[in-house]
Amino acid sequence: MRKLFCALGLLLLLAACAQQEEAVEGNLILTNYAGGAISHITVSHSGGTLSSEAAISDTQLCAFTLPEESDCAYTVSFETEEGETVTKDFTGDFSDGNTVYLRADRTGGSWQLEYDEIT
Repeated sequence: MRKLFCALGLLLLLAACAQQEEAVEGNLILTNYAGGAISHITVSHSGGTLSSEAAISDTQLCAFTLPEESDCAYTVSFETEEGETVTKDFTGDFSDGNTVYLRADRTGGSWQLEYDEIT
């Protein structure tokens, strides 16, 4: 009986941890949906360059804070495990507290960097 209560308590604790969401700081969120890791993520915009050397994979994300502008032009790049550099130019609306979501994914052996349609 004691083991049953311990197991039930552990199950409830794990369920509570799984529901907890970490707050994400930033208005540009890049999520890696591929199993392979990406690293050295860089965001260049008219106000400077932001970067993270940390590797992310398997639905992990990286967040950056860009200036609150309506037509903010920026370039995002990252390095793959294979040493490939993926780069793409974007223009986003970061005014009025807007957040832009991007996705990195690998389709047919090729890396993609696109807007992420969060629903």
